[in-house]
Amino acid sequence: MNIKFLLKFGQRIHLEDFVNGFLYCSNAEQLWKIEDEQSIKGQGDTLEASAIMYAQNMTLQSKTTNITVQLGQSKGKVRFEPAKKIPVFCMFAVYEEDCIYQNNGKLKINLSEEKKTKIREHFPNADSVIVISNPTTFIHDVKNSIGCEIIADSIRYFNIENGFTTNNGQTGMDMEYYRYLCQDTLPVKEHGNTIYKFNASYVYRALQCKDVYFSCEQEYRIILPYEKIDIGTKYPIHLSTKYEIQDLDKLSLIH
Repeated sequence: MNIKFLLKFGQRIHLEDFVNGFLYCSNAEQLWKIEDEQSIKGQGDTLEASAIMYAQNMTLQSKTTNITVQLGQSKGKVRFEPAKKIPVFCMFAVYEEDCIYQNNGKLKINLSEEKKTKIREHFPNADSVIVISNPTTFIHDVKNSIGCEIIADSIRYFNIENGFTTNNGQTGMDMEYYRYLCQDTLPVKEHGNTIYKFNASYVYRALQCKDVYFSCEQEYRIILPYEKIDIGTKYPIHLSTKYEIQDLDKLSLIH
């Protein structure tokens, strides 16, 4: 694993659950509400498990009635319904370039001022952090004890919200994003067009992607792809390492 440390930011009262052996997972619906209702973009994300569709010629077709509506050049938000209740646990990944070597040869976290600023902006209520110095062991502990399948991986960042400006001045979608979502089903050529299909069995892939706006969060996620939760839920885990909650005010990590 190229990741040297994992950080979990939050309020001390919530991080105590973690050190006591509980993984607190939220879902996309909760992240929608944090931005929509509290206006905290960063900790929340109205585009979680969602996409902005830019089309030069959009056609909508009902799966049940086959009624077709031509909308022409259009833009709209699409939310991937099967993904909205899948549990996720989010952390900040620290890479080697985010560290310095001390005289004793050990790595020390040394985030750039820009990243520190973004962390403060995106997690305004956080007062504490847990530093996981053995990411591989931590993920192994979760896999062995959580009792269901997990996917643990870094988030990929794409131009989801604003797309790209094409040569003719129009806005187009980031096709790398859609190719990532649809990688499990081969594209089909039809009447000179390429058709991509996003298989609902792999809808969790939408939770592995975020807009480039969030790239400063260097997010690493644990996803429970076949679980569903209506509210924040604690999953018991056995941790072979004892973790400590540290105060952000006393830690030079983001100051």
